[in-house]
Amino acid sequence: MKSVSKLSPKDRPWLKEKVYAPNRRRTVELVKKSVDSLANDQKRISLSALCSRSKEIDPDGRGVSETAILNNEEARAYYEQHRSWKADTRSRPPALKPIGATVATVIKRDRDAARVRYRYLKSTKAELVARLLAVENAHAVLQERWLELNEEILSWRLRAERAESQLRRREA
Repeated sequence: MKSVSKLSPKDRPWLKEKVYAPNRRRTVELVKKSVDSLANDQKRISLSALCSRSKEIDPDGRGVSETAILNNEEARAYYEQHRSWKADTRSRPPALKPIGATVATVIKRDRDAARVRYRYLKSTKAELVARLLAVENAHAVLQERWLELNEEILSWRLRAERAESQLRRREA
C-alpha cells in the first residue's frame, strides 16, 4: 500500500472535485469581479492591482495571488484580455546576422566581453540556438583540421626519422 504522501492526484480524484475545482472557480470569479471593478473605476488593470482589489472584494479578505491568476488558464485569459498594457506584437528588429549565419572567423581574445554579452542578451532564443549550432559546427571543422594536420606532421616526422636513419647507415 502506498503511503499517504506518495499518492498522486490521479489516485485521489475526489481531491480535484472537492478542493481544486472550487478554488479554481473562486479565483476566476474574483478575477472577473476585480477586473470589472477596476474597469468601472477607470484604473489600470495589472496583476498587482488585481491582487489588491480582489482582497477588497473577497468576503474572506484573502483575495488571489499573482501566481493563482497566472496558473489558472481561465483567470489568466480573462486578465490578459482586459489588462491595461498590451504585449508588443511587433517583431524584434532584425538581428545583426541572419539566423544560421556562420561564425566570424576571427574572434579576438581581448574583445570587450561586456559588449558581447549585451549583444547576446538582445538576441532571441532562436538566434542564440542558431549561433550555438554554427559555433559547434565551426569547432568540429577546426578539430577535424587539427587532427588531420597533426596526423600529417606525424607522418612527415616519421619519414624524416627514417630518412635520417638510412643516411646514418650509408655513412657508417
